[in-house]
Amino acid sequence: MPEPDTIRKHIWITGASRGIGLSIAKALSSTCNLTLSARNEASLKQVERLLPKQTSQTLVCDVADAASLARSHAIAEKVFGPVNVLINSAGLGIWKSLVDMSEGEFVDMQKINLTGGFLSAKTVLPSMIEHNNGMIITINSIAAITAYEGNGGYGSSKAGLLAMNRVLRNEVRDHGIKVTDIILGATSTEMWDLQEIDELGSKMMLADDVADVVAFLVSNLDNPRTHIEEIIMRPQNGDL
Repeated sequence: MPEPDTIRKHIWITGASRGIGLSIAKALSSTCNLTLSARNEASLKQVERLLPKQTSQTLVCDVADAASLARSHAIAEKVFGPVNVLINSAGLGIWKSLVDMSEGEFVDMQKINLTGGFLSAKTVLPSMIEHNNGMIITINSIAAITAYEGNGGYGSSKAGLLAMNRVLRNEVRDHGIKVTDIILGATSTEMWDLQEIDELGSKMMLADDVADVVAFLVSNLDNPRTHIEEIIMRPQNGDL
């Protein structure tokens, strides 16, 4: 197990086994202690080989399960101390019209994207409130504010997450806690199929572009004068 480091910020990234979560981990690995969690243990094992062992740890965790989050949080704090920044990167996308979508598919997206964001925040907030400091960054989607066909389930989960975070922001700002949503347009990740990446990838943002913004936000954690609330990131030429 890595040794605790009281100087480096402790960042917990959910959904860190691929895509944007993994890019964020790489961007922060030289300056922060990292707890990386995801449901897929095999993918996490691959991530372990990409990051410094002394300043990072991986934990199998289901963000839709409060008990799983509590166990992971306890381990994370035991190794690296209180979580300074939670990055909600876990997400599930199923692209179907509402008439073709099953109830199970709809519920699964709400559980991972919305309930998962709620439970993850609820897990770290007591410690952040106690220390009067902290940051919660949510990787959200442009589908939260724009109606796209085939995005009814996904968009509703992300819109709910955005609304929840807007309320949370006002509830915890007096505790020195910053709550930020990064609302993303088309980004080249595993959520797109290979044919779409081949055809449209050159017009998309990269996960590394998002990671650069997250790194800036983390650097702003201890600035008492500013609270960056929401950021919209789109490809240079707009939505696809």
